[in-house]
Amino acid sequence: MFARLFVLPSTLFICLLMLLPMAPAQAVGLPSLLNGSPKAQPEATEPLGQSLDEVIKSLENDQQRAKLLADLKKLRNATKKAQTPEEDGVLGLIGGTLASLEKQFSGADSPLTRWSEELDLAKDELSALMLPASEWLPMLFAFALILMLWSLLAAALIWLGHRVRTRFGLTEELPQHPKTWDMLRFALRKLGPWLIALLITVYMSYALPSSLGKYLAMVLAYALVVGTCFSAICVIAFSVLDGPHRHRALYILRHQAFRPLWLIGSFAAFGEALNDPRMVTSLGIHLAHTTATIANVLAAIFTGLFILRFRRPIAHLIRNQPLSRRLTRRALSDTIEILGTFWYLPALVLVAISLFATFVSAGDTSTALRQSLICTVLLVLCMVINGLVRRHALKPQRGVKRHALYSDRLKSFFYTLAHLSVWLAFIELGLRVWGMSLIRFTEGEGHEVSVKLFSLGGTLIFAWLIWILSDTAVHHALTRSRKGQANARAQTMMPLIRNVLFVAIFIIGMIVALANMGMNVTPLLAGAGVIGLAIGFGAQSLVADLITGLFIIIEDSLAIDDYVDVGGHLGTVEGLTIRTVRLRDIDGIVHTIPFSEIKSIKNYSREFGYAIFRVAVPYNMEIDDAIKLMREVGQKMRTDPIQRRNIWSPLEIQGVESFESGSAILRARFKTAPIKQWEVSRAFNLSLKRHLDEAGLDLATPRMSIQVVTAGGGLEKE
Repeated sequence: MFARLFVLPSTLFICLLMLLPMAPAQAVGLPSLLNGSPKAQPEATEPLGQSLDEVIKSLENDQQRAKLLADLKKLRNATKKAQTPEEDGVLGLIGGTLASLEKQFSGADSPLTRWSEELDLAKDELSALMLPASEWLPMLFAFALILMLWSLLAAALIWLGHRVRTRFGLTEELPQHPKTWDMLRFALRKLGPWLIALLITVYMSYALPSSLGKYLAMVLAYALVVGTCFSAICVIAFSVLDGPHRHRALYILRHQAFRPLWLIGSFAAFGEALNDPRMVTSLGIHLAHTTATIANVLAAIFTGLFILRFRRPIAHLIRNQPLSRRLTRRALSDTIEILGTFWYLPALVLVAISLFATFVSAGDTSTALRQSLICTVLLVLCMVINGLVRRHALKPQRGVKRHALYSDRLKSFFYTLAHLSVWLAFIELGLRVWGMSLIRFTEGEGHEVSVKLFSLGGTLIFAWLIWILSDTAVHHALTRSRKGQANARAQTMMPLIRNVLFVAIFIIGMIVALANMGMNVTPLLAGAGVIGLAIGFGAQSLVADLITGLFIIIEDSLAIDDYVDVGGHLGTVEGLTIRTVRLRDIDGIVHTIPFSEIKSIKNYSREFGYAIFRVAVPYNMEIDDAIKLMREVGQKMRTDPIQRRNIWSPLEIQGVESFESGSAILRARFKTAPIKQWEVSRAFNLSLKRHLDEAGLDLATPRMSIQVVTAGGGLEKE
């Protein structure tokens, strides 16, 4: 009902608009009606009534109503066609872009025109400052007096500092491996005299009257002090990156980069100081603006020259990573290698973009140039703070703690969070320089998104902490022994347990994170259960391998570096997974055997072994003499410096085992260290053979009995 009441007046109003062009007299009365003028109401009553009658007649007639509907549709289509912009395609887009650029760089609003106007206005303001010589002398006197006072105070403080360093034997430059105190002392030596002299000069300058010379001197001193501070901070940042094979690059940067950095910081600070309201009032808006822009442009140009000059030492600092990181984190090392090689290209592009933005904006010092320089300073400070945090993290701890493994890994975890916090602070400050803020985003439109992201990050950090604690507990439990060293069982079980533990924590953490972000994880859990059942029924052999391997590992039937006989293959265990065991035999062939195919395990590496000897006694040697000789050889073996660690018992003579080829076979054995029985056997046989050779006896010579029948029927035996 409401829709009908709304459609009917709308239709009537449209029809009135359609009829207005056809009746000029009627159109005259409509504005008066809409304006609500009391005097115009009688004049508009008759035309309005006639219009309504015509509309009613048109709606009562089917043909006229259909025609009116068709006209309204045509009007609607024409309106849409007029409102829809024509799409010219890619060429049209390119042409429109070029046209907009041409419009921006030509005409009265082009950068060249604005630059010429700005320079003309600055020239006029400079001409206005050309006062008579009588008025310039006090300004020049104030300028020279302040700079002279500041320089003399700084020189006196530098001389005093030099005397103190000479008295206590302190070095002026940073040592090869500077500590935190060394870097702080270096910054104070470079910055302290000039900063203290500036503060004293500012206090004493209040006695002088306000003038342009006084303000210019203070601005110049301020810019030079800021440049010194900037260069000192950069040199400290380079020194924080000290490490193996970086000494030459650090030497170059410490001794050659200070003055270029000082120029960059001084010009940037000078351009910033010229925006002070007092300087703007004294010099003029356009003159101060132009001078500040020139100073910022010079800072950007010197930055580009610094990048080109020192690109190789800085690339060396970036690329040269510790050996442990290069071996364990190959992807990260390759990425850092690429960044170190081409780091100067994006830096030069940033400088070029800043200069281009400054030109386009006609020297607007609030554009990308100032913001880029401030972001550079923030980046240097971030690097310094991160370097100091890293140095503190690498500092060796005093004493041996009971739970040193826990403390080391937790310390690494918290230091990583500290590095992350420093970088987040840098990102927030950098965004504020460009007029944005993460904090304002989280408090405004992005509140819900930020809450979900914070919950995700908190869940991942908490899962990481749980992983560290559980992995450390497993490592501590499996490697605990009398000697405090990892045993073969720990090397066997630790990778398996760590993998299972990591997968479990990762899955639980992802489910909790998705739940915190507002997702319904119930279908996901149900689907995972169904998939698990399908895998269990469809991969029975895999399940058999997993279960058998789990029991083998729990029962400690074999471990890495054990010498075993498994499935008809004899070799050393090189690796274990949750499904297979990997052996390498004596020929170097690797055998991968599923756990489900293992029926029995012969392990030669557990607790001890026996070196068994079977010695054939010569026929012309008494048994007792042979036993005595074997005991002598055994005793000599036990005193041998090489073999005595492998032999754990005296030689055990087990007696005559059998007879072969007319010789008695004596059996004896040594109790040996695991896997050393074959080495002991070979050494014993060699020593016994040498003793028999010295005695003129032939060991294990086959005997043959020959009977010859003579012609007289007698026997001769040989």
